[in-house]
Amino acid sequence: AVIGGLLRRRGRLTGTAGLTLVGAAACGLLPAPLLGSIVDVVAQQRDAGALTWPIVLLVVVAGAYGALTAAGISLTGRLGEHVVASLRERFVERALHLRLDAVEQAGSGDLTSRVTSDVTLVTKVVRDALPQLAHAALTIALTMVGLAVLDWRFLLAALVAAPIQAYTVHWYMRRARSIYTAHRTSLGALQHQLLDTVGGARTVRAFQLQRTHTAKVEDSSRDTVGIALRGVRLLTQFFGRLNLAEFVGLAAILAMGFWLVSIDAVSLGTATAAALYFHGLFNPINIA
Repeated sequence: AVIGGLLRRRGRLTGTAGLTLVGAAACGLLPAPLLGSIVDVVAQQRDAGALTWPIVLLVVVAGAYGALTAAGISLTGRLGEHVVASLRERFVERALHLRLDAVEQAGSGDLTSRVTSDVTLVTKVVRDALPQLAHAALTIALTMVGLAVLDWRFLLAALVAAPIQAYTVHWYMRRARSIYTAHRTSLGALQHQLLDTVGGARTVRAFQLQRTHTAKVEDSSRDTVGIALRGVRLLTQFFGRLNLAEFVGLAAILAMGFWLVSIDAVSLGTATAAALYFHGLFNPINIA
C-alpha cells in the first residue's frame, strides 16, 4: 500500500515504464507464431525463399524486445530509486519521532532490523520484484490472448493447469505468512542480542559472562537459520507443485495440438506455436 502511494506520486514515470513493459511483453510473444510459420514452411516442403521473411522478422523482433526490455529496466530502475529514497526518508523521520519508551519496549534490535534488513527487502521489491511481476503478469495475460487467437481450444487446454496452480498458491500462502513473520521477528531478536553483547562488551568481560552471551547469540542465530531453512523447504515444495501444473498443462496443449492437427483444424506450425506459448509461461508463472 505504501509503495503504491509512492508510485502514484510519480504517475508519468510509472506510466512510461508500464507502457514500455507492455511493449516488451508483446514483442516477447511474437517469436512463437514466427517459429510456427517456419515449421509450416518446412512441413509443406515449400521453397527455401519462403523462410526469408520469418527469419528477418525474428531478428527484428529480437532487437525490439532487447531494446524495450533495456528501456523498461532503466525506467523501472529510476522509478525504484525515487521510491526507495522517499521510503527511507519517511522511515527515518518517523523513527526519530518515536517516543523513547516505545523504542525501549521494542528493543534496539527491532528498530535496527527495521531500518536495515526490512528496508533492504522493500528496496529489492521495488527494484527487482515489481518490474519482474509486472512483466510476468503482462506476459501471462497476453499469452492467454495469443492462445485464444490461435484456437480457443488451446486456451481451454492451458486452463487445465489453473486449478493446480490456484491450489498451490493457496497452500503456500497459508504457510508462508507465519514462517516469514517468525523469521523477521527472530532476526530482530538476534540483532538485539548482538547489540547488547557488543555494546556491553566491557561489562560482559568484567562479570565473566562471555559464555552466557555467546550461548545466547548462538541460540538466536540457530533459531533464525532454522526458520529460514523452513522457508526454503516450503519454497522448494511450492515450486515442485508448480512444476506438476506445468507438466499437466503442457501435456494437455500437446494432446490438443495432436488432435487438432489430425482433424486438419489447425496446421502443425500453429500447434507448435501454442506449445511454445505455454512453455514460455513457465518462468512468468513462477515469478508471479
